[in-house]
Amino acid sequence: MEYKGIYKTLSNDKYHAEKDHLSSSNLKMLLKDTDKFYKEKILGEGEPLKGAFLDEGNYAHSLILEPHRIDDEYLFFDGNRKAGKDWKAFEAKHKDSGKIILSAAQKTKVENWVESYKKRPEAVDLVKGANNEFSLFSEMAGVPLKVRADVINIDKGYIADVKTTASDPDVDTFRFTVEQYGYDLSAALYVDLFSRRYEKEFDFYFIVLGKRTQTCEVYKASDLTLGKGRKKMLTALKLYKTCMENGR
Repeated sequence: MEYKGIYKTLSNDKYHAEKDHLSSSNLKMLLKDTDKFYKEKILGEGEPLKGAFLDEGNYAHSLILEPHRIDDEYLFFDGNRKAGKDWKAFEAKHKDSGKIILSAAQKTKVENWVESYKKRPEAVDLVKGANNEFSLFSEMAGVPLKVRADVINIDKGYIADVKTTASDPDVDTFRFTVEQYGYDLSAALYVDLFSRRYEKEFDFYFIVLGKRTQTCEVYKASDLTLGKGRKKMLTALKLYKTCMENGR
């Protein structure tokens, strides 16, 4: 299937399975390691990301953005550790379910993170009344691109992204995290593609859940942050076109 334009109900799995468009993660990888980008994106030889951190992050997103999908996408093991006879029996029983399995300890841990979100009115207000998980397939400078907004309010003109962080979520530490993980590039790409699609300006917010502190902070991306991200984004697009024109 060829994707183009806005998809309001496209599943997360189908979005990530689509390979013809570049995501912000692809652009960040390209800037860091062109060989890795070529191997994983062009040749399709990359291994899918796995791990407890990913499962827990997905569960936090689901609790905040799509709680109605919890039963369809998750299973919960009563034990605190994924080990022992009971775990092996549970795993064998559900191995073909396609669902994410969390231990009781993981479930409780993530739900504590989300409690911090519920106690932060600014974060709750951003999510309340907005749309979730809008996927947009577009292009820029002749490069096919895709974005998936955690939260988007078209009428009020903002996009919000839910982040979980092992670092403290205070403003100075998160500023470093934004730089470290290229969140500025992602924000700029989302803002630019959705602004062009809807022919209006969008603001961008980070809803940050601190794993260690169990606190929630909300930050609006500044013009400076978006400008830095846009510079990285345009550099990545130029590099991609050069690599494709030169056969890598």
